[in-house]
Amino acid sequence: MKFQVVPSGMQAESRYQYLVSYVVNESVAIDAGCLGFGLCLPSQKKISDVFLTHCHLDHIASLPIFIDNVYEVGPGCVTVHGSASTLKVLQSDILNDRIWPDFVSLSTPASPFLKLNELDPGVPVQVGDLQIQPLELTHPIPTLGFAFSDRDSTIAIISDTHHGTSALAQVARDRKLKAVFLECSFPDHLDWLADKAMHLIPRTFAAELRQLPETVRVFAIHIKPAWYDLVVTELSRLGLPNLEIAEVGKIYDF
Repeated sequence: MKFQVVPSGMQAESRYQYLVSYVVNESVAIDAGCLGFGLCLPSQKKISDVFLTHCHLDHIASLPIFIDNVYEVGPGCVTVHGSASTLKVLQSDILNDRIWPDFVSLSTPASPFLKLNELDPGVPVQVGDLQIQPLELTHPIPTLGFAFSDRDSTIAIISDTHHGTSALAQVARDRKLKAVFLECSFPDHLDWLADKAMHLIPRTFAAELRQLPETVRVFAIHIKPAWYDLVVTELSRLGLPNLEIAEVGKIYDF
């Protein structure tokens, strides 16, 4: 299974995640913060499905652009998966003929712009050879993580969550689990902000990892650019042998 953190900044600042998107096996995306900006058009056209964690702007900002970029006249189109809450916000606040054209109403059976699929936590979705399990996370609005499984491997993407989430315990039971991509947004001294915004800091990040076997590779993601160096320093001081900082643009193979 191949996994990429999609670039969202200029080449000189490529280590930062200003916006959030990931791609699995070149064809399935998680979030669309930079999907329509950070990939070349041929790569965008390979994507058949987009799974949205939630509706905060850094996770959906380029979705309308992406849909516009890949639209072709004909029956094929992208499927956008999300919770009922996320899909409702997408239609009422973005694809509303004010911020962006209402692609849902513009779609016809012969030539749709997109299809919407509502997700329920714990109910898996099959896309080609991948089974995708939505995982309920702890955040100010309804938010999902995802476990992607094929015949040989499982990888989990746990973005935008607070400490005490049950998602890691769920994926830890999977014997095929090879890697977890876990958010760590703020440094330790901003614990008050992390608690209000419901994000992880290095201290709570380390506590969450106790739920996972030490053989599982763990990648820190969603580090706020303003505190990137400090967060990376604090994570490195934890001395966790299975911890890596996810490299933007790199394609990981599991």
